Amino acid sequence: MSTNKNRLLLGSVLTALALHLPYTMAETIQTEDSISSEPGIPSATMSSTPQMSVPNGMEINPGECWVYGQIQPRKREKTVSVTVKDSHTTINVTPAEIKRGYKKVVTREGTVTYRLQPATYKRVTEKVLVREETTRFVKVPAVYEQRDKRVVVEEARTVLEQCQSPGGGVAFCAKEIPAKEQIVKVQVLVQPEQSKVEVIPAKYENVTKWVIDEPARVVEVSLAPRMEDVAVEEIVRPASASPQEVPAQMREIQLKSYDGKPRMVMRQAVCNGDINDTLIASLQQRLYDSGYEPGPVDGKLGQKTLDAMAEFQTDSGLAVGSITFETLDTLGIHRN
Repeated sequence: MSTNKNRLLLGSVLTALALHLPYTMAETIQTEDSISSEPGIPSATMSSTPQMSVPNGMEINPGECWVYGQIQPRKREKTVSVTVKDSHTTINVTPAEIKRGYKKVVTREGTVTYRLQPATYKRVTEKVLVREETTRFVKVPAVYEQRDKRVVVEEARTVLEQCQSPGGGVAFCAKEIPAKEQIVKVQVLVQPEQSKVEVIPAKYENVTKWVIDEPARVVEVSLAPRMEDVAVEEIVRPASASPQEVPAQMREIQLKSYDGKPRMVMRQAVCNGDINDTLIASLQQRLYDSGYEPGPVDGKLGQKTLDAMAEFQTDSGLAVGSITFETLDTLGIHRN
């Protein structure tokens, strides 16, 4: 908003200066040259009319209107990607697949006994493996640290503002506008995701069985072994862990930059007596066709038309602030 106000103020001052001078441009320059040639009289004290330099080789005729205009640096916009979260590796853990079943275990051995003296037995306890030793993977999450990241979203630039000069004329002072920065919260990977292995020990059960302490005598008698079903767990597929890459998270940020610096130039402009509804309507229509918003095409030189014209002049690298001939020529508007 402040840039548009400065443009309008500069255009209004320069247009009023060019259109309301008491003499034509050529007469003013000739008068100042003759006054400056008189000995002992400084030209700055003889007249309060601002001196306007004429481009070399440019002929100025009576009835023409010339203004000083400002050519603004062209604005450039681009989009950059900022990493807000680094890429990392996650671990996918698949638990072991276990099949439950039964296993036949001998609880008493077969033997030969005798009729007269039977065999004697003793009780013993034996450990039977019912589940083998296995391993499993446990995931340790990644550790992040939130930090502030400073991003320049608009570069520093120089603008011209109207200021007072010692001679009372119109002056423009260069002002440095600092760059604009934005703090972006980012998460930085401090420790990647890991996995650790835990060992599940084997499982045993105590089984009591009878064994021969002393065999039978005289008559041999065959005794078949005794079998018993014991529940067991069998590993069908062991546990596994597979790493997976997770891409970084990005964020799009709009950056603004400006080409060059503002400069002052002299351009021929349309005089007040030559501005009419037809010319303004043509200007509004051409601005509208070029993608700008001058308001309704009604031939009235209002604020919206001035704003649209200033925006077009800035984008086209033209002098800003007045209805100049080069603006009309660029828009393809015929000048009578």
